[in-house]
Amino acid sequence: MKKFVMIFILSLMVACTAELSPEAPGEPDPEPPATEPLAVEPTWDQNPETLVIQVSYDIGGSAPTAALLNQVFVSQVWGDGRIVWVTWDDDHHRYVWQGQLSEAEMAALLDTIADKGFFRMKERYAPRENVMDGSTLTIRVYLDSTLTQVSEYDEGAPRGFHELVDLLTSGAGAEGTPYFPQSGQLDAREIEAREGREYPIWDAAALGLDLHDAARVWVEGDALLTAWEVVNQSSSFPIVVQDGSYFELHLRLPELGVMAPR
Repeated sequence: MKKFVMIFILSLMVACTAELSPEAPGEPDPEPPATEPLAVEPTWDQNPETLVIQVSYDIGGSAPTAALLNQVFVSQVWGDGRIVWVTWDDDHHRYVWQGQLSEAEMAALLDTIADKGFFRMKERYAPRENVMDGSTLTIRVYLDSTLTQVSEYDEGAPRGFHELVDLLTSGAGAEGTPYFPQSGQLDAREIEAREGREYPIWDAAALGLDLHDAARVWVEGDALLTAWEVVNQSSSFPIVVQDGSYFELHLRLPELGVMAPR
């Protein structure tokens, strides 16, 4: 069974420093009243290049460097209805999907976002007590150049917020097919030998790239797809073997990557 990205990322966190919640003690925030008028009319720019909805998950705490550099947004929707989202399986393998929403389905999705009270939610939610290295989940909605953003640090957001996260990280009703990037920026860091398991082989001759030379190098074709497969199998420890040498792969993607190419 595939699981949403939060399940996997929470398993990465290691407590190291304390961060104080900015919220004052009190009762949990209620759901936004359904009878209040909307603060934003749900209309959107239908340009295919325009980002309309984005869901991100800031890991927080201590995590492997590769997990941070290979991180992608967990859901994004563009003006033409194209949607890309991420799921995980029980073995922590990452799957990236893409689908297409019709104009009517886009309108219905934005209506659902409004009906869940998103535009009446607070900008940030957090627990009342101190939290060690909490992660942050954020939904951003761009309507007519106006950004509405709601974040949750560790916990505290209304039920409707989590229902929207579940909806957007399951494709919002779109039929999913595997997503394949067209280009990416690859860094390969040579590491000490890792014994005890088999790692994917990087065939430098066949792929046209020696990993000793992979320092912020742009890749396409088979080299990109091979790196993409490796980081999806283990975004935290994406290790390959080239001629007896071990490398950790960091793949930054222009469209999906939280860490943009440099």
